[in-house]
Amino acid sequence: MYWPYYNPYGNGSLSVQGWDDASVSQQRQRVYSEDLLSRNIGKTVTVYLTFENNTQWNAKQFTGTLRGVGRDFIVVRDRQTGKDHMFLNINIDYVVFDDRPATLAGE
Repeated sequence: MYWPYYNPYGNGSLSVQGWDDASVSQQRQRVYSEDLLSRNIGKTVTVYLTFENNTQWNAKQFTGTLRGVGRDFIVVRDRQTGKDHMFLNINIDYVVFDDRPATLAGE
């Protein structure tokens, strides 16, 4: 996806007057889910997952402590058993934080 008025084949400058360099660099910054999740390691999360073509359990919900984040997976420790579980991002529908999550702006 390209930002409005951004020419991907040009030198990266915007053709709209009044936009300063700070807004240009901010628009070019890409943020991924693992960036946000990695700032929240140690927090309690609920992960909602779906698994296609699985007749036994095609949808699951899992609550635990976020222990690690990779480019295509997360690791969550089960509250009850103490076991760590790795979930692939392809199966994750969404993640809910029990407490207010830390954002990329450092809140």
